Amino acid sequence: MRLRFAILLTLSLHGLLTGTVSAQTGGLSIRKTYSKSGDPVVSLEMSSLFERLPASGYHPVRVKIVNDSPDALTWQFDFESSDQSFGKHNRLNSQFSVTCNARSVAGVDLIVPVMSIFSNRYGNELQSSINVVVRPPAPFETSSDQLTTEISTASSKIWPSVIYSERIKTPNGPALDNATKDHLYGPSSRGSSYRGITFFGGSFVAKFMPDDWRAYCGYDACLLTDEDWNELPPGARNALRKWNRLGGALIIYNTIPGTDLKTLGLVEDAGGSSAADPGWGTALLKPLPSDGRLEAAEVVKMVENAVKKTGGGRVSDLRQNFLSSWKIQEELGEKTSQIITVIIVLVLFGILVGPINLFVFAGAGKRHKLFISTPLISLGASVVLLALILLQDGFGGSGRRIVLREIGPDNTTYISQEQVARTGILLTTGFTTEEPCYLSPVALGESRWARVTDKNSGGFGRYNLDLNADGLKATGDWFKSSSEHGHIFETIRPSRERISLAGASGNPAINSTFGFPLGKVFYRDTGGQLWTTSDVEQGRNTSMTAVDENEFTSWFNEHQMRFGPRNRARLELSRDKRGYFYGFADDSEGIASLSSLKWKKAPTFITGQISARGRSNP
Repeated sequence: MRLRFAILLTLSLHGLLTGTVSAQTGGLSIRKTYSKSGDPVVSLEMSSLFERLPASGYHPVRVKIVNDSPDALTWQFDFESSDQSFGKHNRLNSQFSVTCNARSVAGVDLIVPVMSIFSNRYGNELQSSINVVVRPPAPFETSSDQLTTEISTASSKIWPSVIYSERIKTPNGPALDNATKDHLYGPSSRGSSYRGITFFGGSFVAKFMPDDWRAYCGYDACLLTDEDWNELPPGARNALRKWNRLGGALIIYNTIPGTDLKTLGLVEDAGGSSAADPGWGTALLKPLPSDGRLEAAEVVKMVENAVKKTGGGRVSDLRQNFLSSWKIQEELGEKTSQIITVIIVLVLFGILVGPINLFVFAGAGKRHKLFISTPLISLGASVVLLALILLQDGFGGSGRRIVLREIGPDNTTYISQEQVARTGILLTTGFTTEEPCYLSPVALGESRWARVTDKNSGGFGRYNLDLNADGLKATGDWFKSSSEHGHIFETIRPSRERISLAGASGNPAINSTFGFPLGKVFYRDTGGQLWTTSDVEQGRNTSMTAVDENEFTSWFNEHQMRFGPRNRARLELSRDKRGYFYGFADDSEGIASLSSLKWKKAPTFITGQISARGRSNP
């Protein structure tokens, strides 16, 4: 069951209609003129906005339709993303439709879900692939295209998903590709064909960048010049800022004197800074040589270090970081198996349906009774087995969640939710989120119950995601009966919730607007002094007392270790920030998924810049 996301757009749409969609070389590309010469023009242009696919997340595709006919026309776009272009693979399907009114032009960016890579290929590359089938209105013929991206690996190290501007790629592309290959495999690999072709990243054209943060969330690093930054549409610039705070590594090369991260709108502190860690990400400003040529080996190392600082590549996190020692999975406890009981039932069934059935229930001269006794014995055994399954698994299931929240500027909250569930008998496996978000399975350690693991290449799952204005509709193998599943959700939520300073003198006091109580809150003031308080309720001023670093460190480390490695690294970025608060709540509003599961509370670690007295969150 899939929801078709219908988009009705006309000529007034945000400049998409006047720009070409084929500015990006590489990627998906379809151009069709359906009308005959002399007839009203009906045409389609479709093109990827980034040259290469990420290893997880989304891929933005721009569509422009011209319809001079007297009737409204609708096109359907069917996408299949997989983590291998041949053989067995995991698959993620999505579907969109675009309607163009009569005698008008329609333009839209499709944010296409990309299957996280779990399949293990032979050799030193992972692979991501997208197939698209475009179905125009009758009687026009369908068209299709495919984009495949190779992602280089060395041992357990996976090269991050990188995008960089055409301004940087044009003079540096081949050198960066070679430097990436040398970095992964050593200089001796330069002439070795069995290593395959190694790419540093995929290119983009700044003025055609999308304005949806989800388009960037699968990429680990982005490189561009300050000229590119100034050419970005305002919506795209804002989306990149959000992606940066969500954990992206943003590297900008400076060509304009006097440019710093503050003038680019990436930080709000004093000017002159060339390195900062906004939210969960990192931002660097580097000088661009006059000839535009970079030291390729230095760039490759810088990108690797920047991505490592923010918790490592996204797909590495999904494939490797939840195989063991995941605290919320440990909270589920061990699941015991009733295999001995099942074996006993099967042995008894064999005895009943065999010799006892043959010689007692349907003895000599009564063989015709086999037609009655055998089905009855089989039915009885089935009922017993079903009862055992229900006794062991039950209906529904249970799950654990833990949430990391960062209070950002412009009344936004950045949310990363880790969750694991153990299911019983499920009558439905689909769910709908109430907000746009990133969603991916994670590989769990090997067990009889885990359906996505490293050794089974992700279990060759079949997933569906359909985007609508309010969130995601997920169906398919996100959850299966009698299984264990882990997922990562991330979103950027509009919110005015914050913690503000209160009181005019003496020890600081704080006031919370969060709709849930905070059990403990620490605050590091602008001078570096730590303060703490407990039982912080919404709308109530709470005084703080001074505390030493050891108490804060012990509390911080305890809660930090409940998360997976990537979110632990994000918390590490905030540990020493001045003017920051740190709080923990036993429960909060997480991101909802399968409602038939009994989700425990959503314990939440919250960080962010504290608001000044009498001011809203900037």
